[in-house]
Amino acid sequence: MKLFCKRTLAVALAAGIVAPPAAFATNGMFLIGYGSKSRAMGGVGVALPQDGLAAASNPAAMAEIPMNVMRVDAAGEFFNPPRAVRVEATPISTRDPDTNNFESLKSGANLYLIPAMGGAFKFNRDITVGMAAVGAGLGTRYDQSCNAASPVGNYFNIACDASPDRFSTVGVSLMQMQMLPSVAYKVSRNHYLGASVALAVQTFRAYGIGAGALRNFSSEPDKLSNNGNDWSYGAGFRLGWLGKFFDERVNVGLNYSSRVYMTKFKDYEGLFAEGGDFDIPENYALGIAVMPTDKLTVAFDVQRIEWNSIRSIGNPGPNVNDTVNSFNPLCPNTQINTAPECQLGGKYGWGFGWENQTVYKLGISYDYNSQWTFRVGYNYAESPIQENEILFNTLAPATVEHHVTFGLSYRPVSNPNLEISANYMHAYKNTIKGKAAFPAGAVAGDAAASMYQNSLGVTIGYKL
Repeated sequence: MKLFCKRTLAVALAAGIVAPPAAFATNGMFLIGYGSKSRAMGGVGVALPQDGLAAASNPAAMAEIPMNVMRVDAAGEFFNPPRAVRVEATPISTRDPDTNNFESLKSGANLYLIPAMGGAFKFNRDITVGMAAVGAGLGTRYDQSCNAASPVGNYFNIACDASPDRFSTVGVSLMQMQMLPSVAYKVSRNHYLGASVALAVQTFRAYGIGAGALRNFSSEPDKLSNNGNDWSYGAGFRLGWLGKFFDERVNVGLNYSSRVYMTKFKDYEGLFAEGGDFDIPENYALGIAVMPTDKLTVAFDVQRIEWNSIRSIGNPGPNVNDTVNSFNPLCPNTQINTAPECQLGGKYGWGFGWENQTVYKLGISYDYNSQWTFRVGYNYAESPIQENEILFNTLAPATVEHHVTFGLSYRPVSNPNLEISANYMHAYKNTIKGKAAFPAGAVAGDAAASMYQNSLGVTIGYKL
């Protein structure tokens, strides 16, 4: 049985590598949490290890695995994030974004399966080893038609004729997977340290945005769009601490995830800043979990994600509020077509203008009996998108902010080592509207992007 579970874990991890999630995540590009237990509690996990995916939130938390026990968990999440955008060439600021067909162009590909898997083994009294594989991503796909009701095509494809550069769809797809081989060490009776190596792979594709005027603003116009899937690889690290206090009724945890340095997307070096660079940003989190009774647990995490430190994500896009350098706020307008560092693909090339994000997570768990556990949670993070950056973010509308979550676990009496958990998440619809003007000389009109999300997940865990 041990050999079977070890092989199962290996197969699951391999599947995660070759089939990363083509999904639109919820805290920026990141999922709110990993596995059904964490996601049902708003994504908490830094101070509350609950399964074999614990290392994804805090490698030190793996130390909570009991002696001589190996735990394996495999999770699948059905994710539904409907997105819609609207761009107008003239101001329509008096319109309600939820009426008057303001958001008339809806993205396709609205159902995804997101995998996650992990395992941990108590090697000896002081050392626990394990692995987690988790994903992130974003994507849109808009049908391209050449009329006033197709604003994304008019703004990004700009080829509403028989041009051979014209594509029937406009959009992007970014998929990431991180594999986290981890170790946790028991420093003293109630204090643990942990570390992970973050091995990452990601793939990106852009289509339908490389025709017309946008090519004039790229340092490598043939590496802007429609080059199929390109792959990138990289590595970073994670460090964690977990402490137990007040007769082990209170847990406190810290997790630091370094920037994951990735190889460049060479097929899209004319799109992303710094010649196709797209690293995974540094982030760090603090968590606390309180167990006032043997049945009740309340946990809270706060996480900071440094989106703005990645130039391809944080560099500003065209800004109509900056009358001097509206084409590129980092460069004089006179250099937009003459200085490669100011063009798309250059050091100061256009990005999405994402701000750093602080995420708040709250979860409650109640053990009804030895078979059933029930969970609820809430997750909030202000969108990293600013109103004056809405134009480029119609391709990456990470607009949602408020999430509510529910879930449960069931442990059969006939097989107490088996645990089946489920979770549901709803992210409320949020619309961001701002000004947009592109190409040169265009009247500053209105643009908007909106999204809401539903997801349903199942995680199967087994202890040896």
